[in-house]
Amino acid sequence: MKRYGQYCPVARAAEILAERWTLLVIRELLWGEDRFNAIARGVPRMSPSLLAARLRELQRTGLVERNMIHGEPRYRLTPAGEELRPLVEQMGAWGVRWMHDLRPDEFDPVLLMLHIQRESQPARMPERATTVQLHFRDAPSGQQRWWLVLSRSGGADVCDTDPGFPVSVWLETELPTLTRIWLGDLSWSVALRAEALLLTGDRTACRALPQWLDVSAFAAVERAAVPLTR
Repeated sequence: MKRYGQYCPVARAAEILAERWTLLVIRELLWGEDRFNAIARGVPRMSPSLLAARLRELQRTGLVERNMIHGEPRYRLTPAGEELRPLVEQMGAWGVRWMHDLRPDEFDPVLLMLHIQRESQPARMPERATTVQLHFRDAPSGQQRWWLVLSRSGGADVCDTDPGFPVSVWLETELPTLTRIWLGDLSWSVALRAEALLLTGDRTACRALPQWLDVSAFAAVERAAVPLTR
């Protein structure tokens, strides 16, 4: 751990929290992920060895506890770690407000589908399970087709292989389009009118899909007129 050598509490906190990847690991734990592989899915560009090292360091500092449950290690935040929730949420809102221009390498179909699944609101879903097939025309090979099984009882179940259920809606688009819709920078109606997004299938389900999927919790954050340069 790098030391700043200052009594300032901001400096002391930064010694733990400003290490690369640390806040993203904490973000995954705040989302409720407690298994190593589940945490790793949220930080796909972080090597398993580095993730293991970060978790050990967070245990050493007292932000994370590791327990064995049915022979499997589980991780959870301590009260000190949970106290970081409003800080992480505020950082997310700040990032949306001031850094809303996305780079080409930041569009990731795996993370987008993971976030859609996590933030789904089952109360908005159809009573009966409905399957949506997504096709990202511009995604890497093996990440172009996804299936969403939406229901009030199960929320959004994301599959990267065909679950075998009858499809009610086919959605075809490019990854930046759905990402911007998810972030609240583009509306479904505008994307449909511009034919940046195509919906086919059951008419009732097609009309209801935008309400079923909702948008990110950060979508309501007001954007700065002039974003920061990245």
